[in-house]
Amino acid sequence: MRSRFLVFFALAGLTPLVATTTVQAGHHLWDVTEIFSDASGTVQFIELFTADNNEQGVGAFSITSGANTFNFVTNLPTATTANTWILVGTANVASLPGGVTPDYILPANFFSTGGGTINYAGVDIWNYGTVPTDGVHSLARNGSTPVNSPTNFAGDAGELALDFDVPAVQTWGIVVLVGCVLLAASGLLRRRASSLA
Repeated sequence: MRSRFLVFFALAGLTPLVATTTVQAGHHLWDVTEIFSDASGTVQFIELFTADNNEQGVGAFSITSGANTFNFVTNLPTATTANTWILVGTANVASLPGGVTPDYILPANFFSTGGGTINYAGVDIWNYGTVPTDGVHSLARNGSTPVNSPTNFAGDAGELALDFDVPAVQTWGIVVLVGCVLLAASGLLRRRASSLA
């Protein structure tokens, strides 16, 4: 009987030690790495990156830009966060050519394309300059403007292609155009020939 009490007290004494050694979900090692917007601001994304594990606890935090605030609300699904991205983008990013599904949905016109500040949870603040709005390039944290590369937490990567090309003229269209030019030229030649006669 006495040995049972000793085991009980030993286990009770170890419980606080075990509780203090559990890993707490972090959030403070994420950095904003890339932002993208089209000219209208209806297609935008913000990309964050971390090189560390146990950074899944973003749920209680937010991103602000100007007067706009985005709340994460939910945590990431796993503590395996090393060398991963979080993609926060407008809902249409997934359906556009070269798009991927955002991890979190951002409202349109969340950040200004003329420059401003993006503040993630008060731990990463980026005072950024003008964002390209050509539908191809984004603004990287180092100030460069590479081709956009949205990447979500699952590792799906894309390249939005919003620079819609002018449709190629069909062959029949070229034939009609050349025919019209030849017809007009022959009419001018006839008039000139008749005026010389």
